[in-house]
Amino acid sequence: MTKANRHDVFISYSRKDLSVVQRICSLLQANGISYWLDKKDINIGSEFLGDIVQAIKDCKITLFISSSNSNNSVFTAKEVAMAFNEGKYIIPYKIDTSSFNKNLELVLCDLNWVEAIPFDESKALDLVTNIKSLLFGERKEEVNNIAHRDYINIEDWDEPNNRILKFIKNIFKEK
Repeated sequence: MTKANRHDVFISYSRKDLSVVQRICSLLQANGISYWLDKKDINIGSEFLGDIVQAIKDCKITLFISSSNSNNSVFTAKEVAMAFNEGKYIIPYKIDTSSFNKNLELVLCDLNWVEAIPFDESKALDLVTNIKSLLFGERKEEVNNIAHRDYINIEDWDEPNNRILKFIKNIFKEK
């Protein structure tokens, strides 16, 4: 692997969910998928915020382990937002029924998330199988093309007919 992609997957999570994350990490490793996890990849005394930023930039996929714990974390919201801004493929993986944090809703609103409730090994294996397909299989182009997101240019956007879209356009015009 080149330095530009030292890890296939960046894992954004709450340390309160570490037992679930470790089970997923074991399956990733067993399937030849490299991952970045703060507990194993941040060295003592390092500037950890810079390490996190670099890891997000260097990965191909960001896996957000969504739980009540991670949805209450400012750090996970920042990690997911940065992954979005970097054009990374983001997988929201819900391990409980909590709603996404308001700081995450805008980024995750149009992404298909995985509900692994209640979490078990078969759901983790399904996740790893999908990640493997995205990295090495028939879905590889999805990851490669995610950086080419089409953003709406508010200045060039024709007047929408729908009242909700008009409202959204006005919000963005005011910013």
